[in-house]
Amino acid sequence: MKTSNAVVLVVALFGGLFYFGWRGISSRPPKDAEKRLILDADELEKLGRNLKPKCEKYTSKLHLDGTRDVDFEYDCGPTATIYINSIAEISRSSRGARESFAMSIAAYEAAMAAGGKTVDRRRDLLTLGDQHYAALLRNGTRTGGNVFVVRQGRVLHVLVLVGFYLDNPDDVHRLFAPLLEESKKQYGT
Repeated sequence: MKTSNAVVLVVALFGGLFYFGWRGISSRPPKDAEKRLILDADELEKLGRNLKPKCEKYTSKLHLDGTRDVDFEYDCGPTATIYINSIAEISRSSRGARESFAMSIAAYEAAMAAGGKTVDRRRDLLTLGDQHYAALLRNGTRTGGNVFVVRQGRVLHVLVLVGFYLDNPDDVHRLFAPLLEESKKQYGT
């Protein structure tokens, strides 16, 4: 095999691995049990948010490493004022979930910094789970959202809010407590 052909083959292989790692090897609508691991518009409307069902998208993706992501995204387009993303990442092990917890926080903080925003950690907002992280997203002095990352066993729960934010620990705990109980119920963690 010529060197140029080998390079093309290696680039194609790594490109394919990256693509399937990012997009997943299979995608489908989540099962009812999987939906109980994520927050959706119904739960957030209890906090006084009026959301449009046409902007909701649910997916369940299986990745090459056996991890499954269950995802709820609320996005009404580039002119919308509210964006919500709730993810449950089910790892094959607690160790994998711990690693994903650390990488997720670093990724969110780096992405915000790259976008000229700051992340203000608020340890008091979320104290549930085996590991937890809560932050307010700021643009200068204006608060514009939250990032929450909580691990329960081998399940990682992420909630990103843009366009509104939560700053009451009781509200945050009311949202996350049922998710963590469901994680324990489904995955024994």
